[in-house]
Amino acid sequence: MKTIVSILASILLLPLMSCDKGTLSAGKFRRMAEEAEYRMAMIDSSQSEIRSILQAYNQTVPEDRGLTLAIDAQRGLSVDELDKLSEHVSMETDASCRILLKQIVGLQGRIDDHNRALEKLTSAMPPPHCVRRGENHYTLSINYLTNTCGMSRGTADSIVSRTELVGDIIEGFNIWFHYEDERFSTFVTQGSARVSPAVFAKIVKQHIVEQARASGNEDAAFECILDSLKRSGALLSSIKHASAIGM
Repeated sequence: MKTIVSILASILLLPLMSCDKGTLSAGKFRRMAEEAEYRMAMIDSSQSEIRSILQAYNQTVPEDRGLTLAIDAQRGLSVDELDKLSEHVSMETDASCRILLKQIVGLQGRIDDHNRALEKLTSAMPPPHCVRRGENHYTLSINYLTNTCGMSRGTADSIVSRTELVGDIIEGFNIWFHYEDERFSTFVTQGSARVSPAVFAKIVKQHIVEQARASGNEDAAFECILDSLKRSGALLSSIKHASAIGM
């Protein structure tokens, strides 16, 4: 379900072999990856809005009129949860509260639309790699370039080290790879995981910061995040420059 984690990476390289010729062009893959990132960001945004509305509603009404809904990490509200919402709306006597709850229905409609578009988009792409426990984006990218594209380990390592990757991935994420016309691209989607890449990245970052605060060393949190980015192969020059000037 852009931004921090469902990430597209693309860099120009010296002329090498093209291992995806005949499937998707580099440009088309990039455009499809960008649209997938957009759809996932919109799903995350709509779900965040639903949670905010529920919180506002429950803070407004008496406790016995409160509403709890189970929100799937990618699908949002199930049919059963929508029925539960509809029943609650019909019993709500306050007009402004009813309007607030009806906004959730519209947001769920957006989630459904984006999920349909995302499924159509990814079904037109080559099969992704489904992440297994213990795997990481860096090693998977190296394996793709060496095993599928026939590159040497040194060449693949040079390419991947200059490519922005997802620092933390979990079992169930789907990862796409593409190399053609001197361009390597890769991006991540939620797949069968119970959390989106963007949300998972926020959870990891929050956990690092909270641990550092608990130990009384917030600088350690920033260094830990930088180390994670280094392991992913991201370019850190701008971040380091920003930290040096006090951002």
